[in-house]
Amino acid sequence: MKNLTQKNKLLLGYAISGLGDQFYTFAIPLLMLSRTHSSVIMGLLTAVEYLPTALFGLTIGPIFDIYSRKKIMLFSLIMQMVLIIIAPFLVIKNILLYWLLLVVFILGTFDLITWTGYQIFIAESVKKEELSTVSGQMGLISSIQKTFGPGIAAVIINLIDYVGGFLLDALSFGYLTYVIKDYEPLYKENKSVKEEKSFNKSAKEGITFLFAHHDIKWLIVSFFVANIGFQAVVPMLTFLLKQEMNVSVNLVSIFFTVAAIASILGNFSYLRINKNMRLGTQMILIALLIMVGFLIMLDVQSFIWVTFGYAMVSFGSVWSQANFFTVIQAETPSKFKGTITSISTSLTRIIGPIMSLISGFLIKAEVHSIFIVAAICMFFSMLITVVTGLGKLGKLEKLD
Repeated sequence: MKNLTQKNKLLLGYAISGLGDQFYTFAIPLLMLSRTHSSVIMGLLTAVEYLPTALFGLTIGPIFDIYSRKKIMLFSLIMQMVLIIIAPFLVIKNILLYWLLLVVFILGTFDLITWTGYQIFIAESVKKEELSTVSGQMGLISSIQKTFGPGIAAVIINLIDYVGGFLLDALSFGYLTYVIKDYEPLYKENKSVKEEKSFNKSAKEGITFLFAHHDIKWLIVSFFVANIGFQAVVPMLTFLLKQEMNVSVNLVSIFFTVAAIASILGNFSYLRINKNMRLGTQMILIALLIMVGFLIMLDVQSFIWVTFGYAMVSFGSVWSQANFFTVIQAETPSKFKGTITSISTSLTRIIGPIMSLISGFLIKAEVHSIFIVAAICMFFSMLITVVTGLGKLGKLEKLD
């Protein structure tokens, strides 16, 4: 462990805690379903998970720019560790359901804090020219977690029951806490000239920087537009496969497995190719690939074509997300990283609850409509990239 670099320690911590998160994502809905057997409660659970982003997503960042980032991160991780232990006992002891939903809400809030802090920490543990590599590595880890996490979670539940699984999840947060406690940024800030800031001042300065910075501003706009399309499709995939296409459970499993494998291949390709291509060129080509993927999915009569189209979307989305992280972190000064990171992260999530609701009405009215909306959004995202000059961005080392 002592021989690992700080970056590798952070990546290992991310991998371990992420597998724990996969257990939580898998187990909490099962526990809720076993107790309530209610689709309404399941929908309420999803809404509660999204709610922290809607309420706090745009305000968490300035806290990281004012106070000790390490202390904020450690407190958040410890709170997640405690809450993860509490959650299953609330179900087992038949405590009022609203207490469990409150725990889920608080967990979601601390998860948002931890994710914001983690993006800052990993970016500040490497040189700028290494950002694209570490972005790809994070994406690869995430893709592997999503591929194997549910299966591992099922095995854990069978072996040591829900409580044991949640205890293991708590230990994974404990390990990341151990990693963070020794963290130091690669380039330390000069404390002698550090200015005392209030929350309002820090937020105002960060937002002013955002609107004044051409590349970051338009990159966030471009991804926000693209994400509207993604959120129209993703919540309805299982419904589409089961209700509209009438495929078996096994084929649904195959569909998501193929998408996960495509994500892993996308990360491997990104790690091998991205440094040899201009960032702007990558953005345009990947947006085009995703748009074509959505158009292929219009053939809802064919399971093969829908699966192939979504594999293209999955391949491109992980590549696109890695570039998004890379550009945001490379072009944001350390003093604004909290504010800009939270804003950029939140805008990729905040539209989720609204579009989940809208997509239900869209697919009910016309099954093809969600893919048409997604393709149109990708087209406009690509158009923003071209018109605003983002398509001319060079290689990472040439970014200012």
